[in-house]
Amino acid sequence: MENASKALIIAGAILLSILIIGLGMFIYSQASNAMKGTGLESQQATAYNGQFLQYANGKITGTQARQLCNDIIAHNNTARDVSEGIAAVTSISKNTPTVSSNVNTTALATLNTNVQTLRNAIQVGKMYEVTFGYAASTGYIVGFGFKEV
Repeated sequence: MENASKALIIAGAILLSILIIGLGMFIYSQASNAMKGTGLESQQATAYNGQFLQYANGKITGTQARQLCNDIIAHNNTARDVSEGIAAVTSISKNTPTVSSNVNTTALATLNTNVQTLRNAIQVGKMYEVTFGYAASTGYIVGFGFKEV
């Protein structure tokens, strides 16, 4: 009789521990699903884009356009590893930006030279409209276009 009661106690303890483990797994899955909906990626993109969106208020002066070019060059010089989500400006043009996701160190050096050339072509007394190109996967601004107004 004593052995039977001990066996029942052991079986009850095993069932209780399985129930506790199952409850823990349920709570963990609920918490992880809740974290997926926080929009952290969009907040990161908004924070990243903020440094450039200050120039997105319609028409900007030539001086502001030149400063934007300087900001792009400074940003590209600090973008160390594009593959790990640190986006770099991959195109800049006089009209509509194009977006590319493959950037290496040589391409950034060439791009910075192109940005410098465009910066020198921007005239201080004129007005410009800035357009942005966004990376489809991250939402980061990776392209710029300047159009003289």
